[in-house]
Parts: sequence; C-alpha cells; structure tokens
Amino acid sequence: MDADARALAADFDLERLTPEFYRDPYPTYRALRQYQPVKRLGNGSYFLTRYDDLVTAYKSTTTFSSDKRKEFAPKYSDTPLYQHHTTSLVFNDPPAHTRVRRLIMGALSPRAIAEMEPALIALVDRLLAAIAAKGHCELIGDFASAIPIEVIGNLLDVPHDEREPLRDWSLAILGALEPVLTPEQLARGNQAVTEFLVYLEDLVGRRRAKPGNPERDVLTRLIQGDANGERLTEQELLHNCIFLLNAGHETTTNLIGNGLVALAQHPAEKRRLLQAPGLIRSAVEEILRYESSNQLGNRITTARVDP
Repeated sequence: MDADARALAADFDLERLTPEFYRDPYPTYRALRQYQPVKRLGNGSYFLTRYDDLVTAYKSTTTFSSDKRKEFAPKYSDTPLYQHHTTSLVFNDPPAHTRVRRLIMGALSPRAIAEMEPALIALVDRLLAAIAAKGHCELIGDFASAIPIEVIGNLLDVPHDEREPLRDWSLAILGALEPVLTPEQLARGNQAVTEFLVYLEDLVGRRRAKPGNPERDVLTRLIQGDANGERLTEQELLHNCIFLLNAGHETTTNLIGNGLVALAQHPAEKRRLLQAPGLIRSAVEEILRYESSNQLGNRITTARVDP
C-alpha cells in the first residue's frame, strides 16, 4: 500500500488526470500530502495539498495573486473568454477585487435573501412533487441544477421564459477553465460568453428603462451603485452578472448533488439528520468540507517563494 501511495504521488500530473482520479481523487490527495505535499508539476507549477500551505497562499494576496491576465493570455488569447475571466471578481486582486465585491455584497442584503425563502420552499416542493409523479429522477437535471438557476434568476429578476439557456452557457464557460482544453471546449466557451453578453446587454437596457425595486432586485441595485455614488463600469457589470450566475449555479448544484449522494452512502448520518432537522446548517457546512464543490484553485506568485 505504501508503494502504491508513493506511485500515486510520483505520477500525479494535473494536465493528465486519469479516470480513476475523477472517480475518486481522495487517495491521490492523501498520497500527495504524505509524500509530496509541495509537488512540482511538469509545467513548472506547484500543487499544494497541506492545509497550512493553502491558507498561506489564499490569504497572502500580495505574494499569491489571483490576477489571471498573464496566465490566461496564452490560453485564451484576445477572446471573449479572456475578457470575461480577467474582468470577473474572482480573478482579480485588491483593490479592484475589494471594490467590486463591496458593490455586489451591498446588493445582496440580508433582507433580499430572507425574502427569497418562501419562493425557494415553493420551488423545492414543486420539484419534489414532479419527481414523485414520475416515480424516478435524474438527480442533477431534475433537482439539483434547477434550484440555483431559479434562485439567481430571481436575484437578478431574469424573466422565467428567458432562463433556459443559462445552464448551458454556464457549463460552457466554466468548462473552459479546465487545465487542458480541446478546440471544441474553447469554441463553446467563447460562444457562450458572446451570447451571454448579448442577452445581458438587452436585459440591462430594459432594467435601466424600467428599474426594479433595489431592495429586492440585485441587478437594479448593481446598475444604480451604492449610496456614495460608486458604480460598476458597463464591462464590470455585465461580466460580474455572468460571474454571479455561473459561480452560484455550478457550486450550488454540486453541493446539493454531493450532499444527497453522501447521505445516501451514510445512512446513519441521514437518519440522524431526519431525526434532528435543526442540524441542517452544520450538515451543509460539513458536506462542503467533506465533498467540496470546487476542488481546485490557483494563484501566481509575484515574488520568490521557497517551496
């Protein structure tokens, strides 16, 4: 077993992931932590698996930068994907990151979030009723993916009859973040960004002409800016609306799907949760820790770091 773990660590390459890794990555992570916690990859980057190392990298934003302009230029060249990912909140450093995040979080008020709960409960009830009527379900398509699209669609007040393309656009754009891309993935991602921007330009134009209630409509709030007159630029507005729809969509879909599978695989924990529903908040936190919705992040160093 020790030799197998050493081999897993020695052979790991982020650009040549195996079917076995996709089915169950955790033995590989365990082997890397034990034998090569700072793993030098073939492309010259380092793959970190120890908690303390990761905390250092994520918190030291001046040394470990989220800015992806240098990294994404050769990957995407001058394309819609490059424009999107280098404008998006998640791939920027302070102070730009701080400014955009403050405006977005200011729009997501506790009152707006709380007022979403009745509609969300009704949505889940409808989905469960439809599954019961069919007698079977496809967990992601029939349930998990339907929830975040509705929630974020409601936040931005996207008309219901215009929501159908959102999931496919999201999957194409996020799929283009894989370490290695096929020409088809790159083309789909660029087409998705282009189509998404065309749609959002029209939606923003309609909202400017007829604003919603900024206490509940996040898009109206983002268009209007904060009380100090701070506003997103048009490019920041459009690309961060894509970011909100994509990031909230895929991570939440994965959380729901992973959580339900984990509970099915651990019937004692499922019974415990059913007997004490008040544990749901801590259960969600534990599922996020146990089976993370997002298993890879990266940073580029701005100064010499000793591995």
